[in-house]
Amino acid sequence: MQKGKKGMTSPEVIVDDRPFREVYVGPSGKSLLPGGFGRTMFVVGPRSPMAVRGYGCYVVDDAGRELIDFNNNFTSQIHGYAHPAVVEAGQKALANGTSFGLPNMHEIDHARMMVERLPYVEQIRYNNSGTEAVMLAVRVARAYTGRDKIVFVANSYHGHSEVALVPGGPKARRGVPAGVIADIIEVGINDLDTLSKVFEDNKNQIAAVVLDVLPNRAGLIALSFEFLNLARQLTTENGALLISDEVIALRQCYQGALFGLGVTPDLMAMGKIIGAGTPVGAVAGPEEFMSQLDGLNGGLEHGGTTAANPVTMATGLVTMQLFTADEVDRLNTLGGRIRTKLTAGIDQQAWEVRGDGSLFRIFRRGVDGVANRNAQIAVWAAAMERGVSLGQNTMGALSTPMNEAIIDDSAERIIDAVASIPTE
Repeated sequence: MQKGKKGMTSPEVIVDDRPFREVYVGPSGKSLLPGGFGRTMFVVGPRSPMAVRGYGCYVVDDAGRELIDFNNNFTSQIHGYAHPAVVEAGQKALANGTSFGLPNMHEIDHARMMVERLPYVEQIRYNNSGTEAVMLAVRVARAYTGRDKIVFVANSYHGHSEVALVPGGPKARRGVPAGVIADIIEVGINDLDTLSKVFEDNKNQIAAVVLDVLPNRAGLIALSFEFLNLARQLTTENGALLISDEVIALRQCYQGALFGLGVTPDLMAMGKIIGAGTPVGAVAGPEEFMSQLDGLNGGLEHGGTTAANPVTMATGLVTMQLFTADEVDRLNTLGGRIRTKLTAGIDQQAWEVRGDGSLFRIFRRGVDGVANRNAQIAVWAAAMERGVSLGQNTMGALSTPMNEAIIDDSAERIIDAVASIPTE
């Protein structure tokens, strides 16, 4: 057995030393997965390390390396891996059946917990991912208003549905029909004048504005209070809905990131942390809007074979119960600590740190596009060599097993990783 940090004992590591072709290539001689990867964000080169085990805030890869994990499956593992209470809840639910063609009480328990936690929410509907949550929120807004146009912040990411891909730019729009693109309006980040003009030019046509208070793809730059308040004002005055995409941002504030900034959304899309790392998504809001999904009164068609399955609901319930207001604040404080230390260590090396709460991301100044992506992958690889796993885009998400000692140690390793990357 390997001895891990903080006195924890990691599971036995099974190192996969099979040749590259045996792992990746099928009987036809072609890659088993398109390009060799199951998710586009994994693409860092011909091959990426594979996860074998996870415990606490550590991941063990197929080379046997123990890594301090700031990826956390792209922010979803708020308590890291194999938390005993979460494991126990999952095992009990699993033993009784993974999913059914009937409702289950775990869904009701999870819904009650979320409605009690979010004071502006009266009802919730579950699905299988954050992508599905945004899709459904947009559809509810369109059904409620009888309008088609949706406003997004340019370069924001809201999943991979056709509607949500449009603000991602030309590359993201490939394969999206022109008719879908025509109903999407983009506004620059914190561009107050354009947001106002959009409503002036599209009276009685806008169904919703979709916002992420800290949009990752747009550079992890926070939306300003002025922009958020204007979006709330304009949607209210024009009969449109304000949708808060908190698939990631819900971790930032106990009662929701947008609400924590003093703005109440009409609908919230959620995912990631509410399901303990299992497939999950949800849309929540007041009954006035959520009644569009009331199947007893002609509600919208909505299904999902594994939506609100008992394993997801049981583990998600425990996860969110453990993520108390005090834990949210503690994790946000640690986030501020690592951003401060990283900034002090890389500021003179043409790199900067952005983020808020329990999130951070590293950017090379004055570089964008492919050059920026290549620089970030270089930092990702260098950090892996030093025992730290970041997102492939250098994003870091903290988890509750982390403490000041782990944060300080990780910051030193990341700073050393950045210093190893040539500036030219």
